[in-house]
Amino acid sequence: MMYTKYLALAFVLFIFSCSQKSDQNETQDPLWDLEEQVFEKGENIKIDEINKSIEKASSMRLSWAYSPITIAIRIAGQQMIGPNVKILAKSLSGNELITHVVVMVEKKSIPDDSIADEYYRVELKLGGSIWQVVDIKNAWSCRTNRGHSEVSAVLCK
Repeated sequence: MMYTKYLALAFVLFIFSCSQKSDQNETQDPLWDLEEQVFEKGENIKIDEINKSIEKASSMRLSWAYSPITIAIRIAGQQMIGPNVKILAKSLSGNELITHVVVMVEKKSIPDDSIADEYYRVELKLGGSIWQVVDIKNAWSCRTNRGHSEVSAVLCK
């Protein structure tokens, strides 16, 4: 029951975020400003096994496999959304039918001695009735005096 509510909330957030106009810079969430940095400076995560997992889950009718947001949450290693986790999605389809999306996952103040914040950029396309991951990037920023403060895939000290 709780999982169903979670999926319903994720779907509503997905639809809401996809319907926002990207040219409204003054109301754009700051996480979208980091998307390009994560895309350019993040490390690539292999997608083959993830796509096989999505396909298998879809064939078993597991609900997480039908939402780009829940797929991205699983990729980021989250079991649920908490106060230090932000998830945003936007459509890249350019039309009413959403078939191509980007999901950003931000994990703030993670329990690590060197990494402060971690980011995932997950790009997905709808292939028939199954979402397939096209690209995953992972980046982070380091804690004070532990390395870089910008978003990067360079290891922290």
